[in-house]
Amino acid sequence: MEHEGVEVYSVLSGKECLENVKNNAYDIIFMDIMMPEMDGVETMQKLKSIEGFCTPIVALTADAQGDAKTKYLSLGFDGYIAKPIIIDELRNILKQINNH
Repeated sequence: MEHEGVEVYSVLSGKECLENVKNNAYDIIFMDIMMPEMDGVETMQKLKSIEGFCTPIVALTADAQGDAKTKYLSLGFDGYIAKPIIIDELRNILKQINNH
C-alpha cells in the first residue's frame, strides 16, 4: 500500500493493537479476525469501549460465506473485506471510510 501513498503499520496480536492505539492515532484499522491471545472481534469491542475512540475498524477475514459481511457489520465493524484481498475492494473500502 505504500506505493499508493498509504503508510502501513502492523501488529501481531489484539493485545499489541490495544497498546499501539493508546499511543498512536490511525485513520483506519484493518482487523484480522483470527489473531493470537485475543481474536479480532474481542479486540474491536475493546477498542470501541475506549472513551473517544472513533477510528473505523474493518474486519479482515477468510470467512466469505454469504452472510459474513452482514455478520461482521452487525458485530460493530465499520467495514468488511474477505481474504484473499482484491485490491479494488480495498480501494473501495478506503473510499467509503474516507467519505464518512
